[in-house]
Amino acid sequence: MRKLFCYLKPYRGKIALATLLMAISAVCDLLLPTLMSNVLDKGVYGAAETNTFPYILKTAGLMLATSLVSLASVAGGYWVVYHVVAGYTMDLRSALFRKVHTMTLSEVGRIGTSNLVTRFSHDVGTLTWIISSLCGSILIIPLMFLGGVFLCMRKDVTLSLVILCAVPLLIGAGMLMSKKIEHLWDVADDYCDKQNDLVRERLRGVRVIRAFNREQNAHERVTDSTKIMAEHLIRANVRMEIIDPAAAFVLNAAALLIVYLGGIRMERGSGLTAGDVFAIIQYINIILGAIIAISYDIVMLPHIRVAIKRLGQITESTGLEEARTAEGRRFSGAIDLDHVSFTYPGSALPALSDVDIHIRAGEWVSVIGGTGSGKTTLAELLLAFRQPTEGKLRFAVGGGALDAPSEMQDAAALSPKDVRNNISCALQKSMLYAGTVAENLRMAKPDATDEELWAALELAQVADFIREQPEGLSFKLEPAATNVSGGQKQRLAIARGILKDAPIYIFDDSFSALDFITEARVRKALNEKLAGRTRIVITQRVVSAMHSDRIFVLSDGALVGGGTHAELLKSCSIYREIYLSQTGGEIA
Repeated sequence: MRKLFCYLKPYRGKIALATLLMAISAVCDLLLPTLMSNVLDKGVYGAAETNTFPYILKTAGLMLATSLVSLASVAGGYWVVYHVVAGYTMDLRSALFRKVHTMTLSEVGRIGTSNLVTRFSHDVGTLTWIISSLCGSILIIPLMFLGGVFLCMRKDVTLSLVILCAVPLLIGAGMLMSKKIEHLWDVADDYCDKQNDLVRERLRGVRVIRAFNREQNAHERVTDSTKIMAEHLIRANVRMEIIDPAAAFVLNAAALLIVYLGGIRMERGSGLTAGDVFAIIQYINIILGAIIAISYDIVMLPHIRVAIKRLGQITESTGLEEARTAEGRRFSGAIDLDHVSFTYPGSALPALSDVDIHIRAGEWVSVIGGTGSGKTTLAELLLAFRQPTEGKLRFAVGGGALDAPSEMQDAAALSPKDVRNNISCALQKSMLYAGTVAENLRMAKPDATDEELWAALELAQVADFIREQPEGLSFKLEPAATNVSGGQKQRLAIARGILKDAPIYIFDDSFSALDFITEARVRKALNEKLAGRTRIVITQRVVSAMHSDRIFVLSDGALVGGGTHAELLKSCSIYREIYLSQTGGEIA
C-alpha cells in the first residue's frame, strides 16, 4: 500500500491547500443555520426594535456572502483536488508501466496481458476515487460532524441526543454492508479480467474461430462471463446504495422527532425557540451528511482493498532487473546449454527437454523445427527472460574487449541487463513504433550517425524503399508500422538489430516474410558484416539454415539432431522430412 500512495508526496502542498479550502467551505456551511435562526428569532419573532426589514435584509445579505464564500472555496478545493488526482493517476500509471517492463515473462504470464489492462484502467480508477475522496473530506467530514454536534448542543442538549442516537445506526449499517460485499467486488473484478481476456482472444483468433465454426461457443463464453460479472456488480452496488435510503429514513425520522420534542419543550417554557429548532434540524442535515459520507467510505473499503491487492501484485513483483546489478561485462560469444530443460508453470510437459548445445565464439548456427518445437522458448532463455528449470545456461564472459580472455559463467548469476547488452536480436513479430525510421533504428544505438543508419538499411536490403520516401530517414511509421508491408517491417527490424554492436546476434524467424531472393541477399550481407560474431538463426525454413556452420534440430522440445546440412540429411529423419517438404525435390 505504501508503494501505491507514495506518489502523493509531490502533491502534499496542493492537498493541504485543498483541505484548507474545503475546511473554509465547511465553516461557512456551519454558520448558515445560526444566521437563519437569528432571522427567525430576532427578525421575524424578535423584539420590536429588531423586528424590522433592514435587520432581515442585513442578515440575508450576510447569509448570501457566506454562501458565496462557501461556493468559491468548494469550487477552488475541487479544482485543486482534480489536479492532484490527475497528476497522481499519471504518476501511478507511469510507475506501473515501468514496473511491468521489469517483470519476468513468468510474472506477466501469471497475471495476464488482459488483466494488466483492467488493472491499469479499472483498479487505478478505483484507487484515484478514494484519493479524491480523501483530499476533499479528510478534514471536512470530522469538522462538519464535530462542529455540527457542538453547535447543536449549544442550542439544546436534549434534542442533540437524538442525533447521537442516529450516528451509531448509520455507522453500524455501513460496517455491516462492507463485510458482505468484499467477496462480490473480488469476483466481479476477476470476471472483468476474464471478460477482457475472452474478448481479446476472440478478436485475435477470429479467423480460426470462423474456420472451425466456433463462433457460437466463443459468444457463449463471453456471455457467461459477462453475466457473472454483471450479477456480482449489481449485488455489490445494490448493497452499497442501501446506505442512501437508510440514511434518508434516519434523517427524516430524526427531524420529525426533533420537531415533536421541540414543540413539547417550547410549550413547557424551556427557552427553546422556533429558530433553535430550525437550526437543530439543519445541523442534523449537516451531521448526518458527514455520517453518510463516512458510511459510504466504509462500504467502499472492500472495493479499495481489492484494487490495492490487484495493483500490489504488480508493484510487489520481484522482476529479474532488480535482482542483480549490471556490471558492464563483455561476452566473447561462446554459449553452452548444458542439458537444459524448461517447463512452463502449470504445464505437465516440458517445453524444452535435455537440450545440450555448445556454440563456439564467432560461429554461425541455426536452430530449426516446426511450430511448438521449443524454438521461441530457447530464444527467451538466451535473452534472460526466463531461467532454465533444469541444467545450466552459460555465457563466455571476458573483459571489456571482444577478444579478451573469458570464462564460462552461469546465466543465473548474471544481470539480465548484462546479458541483453551483449545480445542483439531481430524477432519474427517485428515491433516497430510510431515515429520516424531514424528513431526506431536508434533504439538499438542512440548515438548512431545517419551514415550508420543508411549502412544498416543497405545491409537489410531496405535502403531503396526509404530513399523513395520524400522524408528519407524522417519517414514516419504509423503505430505498429501499419503503413509498410510485412517484409519491409522485418527488414527494418533486421537493420535495427545489426546496428547494435554486440558479440551475439539472434535472428528469431526474422526472415519469414522475405522472399527467397531477398533473404539470400540479406544473409550474404549479414555474413560479411557479422563475420567473427556469434550468429544464431532460429527458423522453420531450410533455406535459412542450410548454409550455417552447424544446424540443430528441435522436435517437441527435444534436440533430435545436430551437424551440417549434409550430415543431417543422412543422419536426421526429421530434418530430411523438413527439407523434402519445403524443396519438393530429391536429395542429391
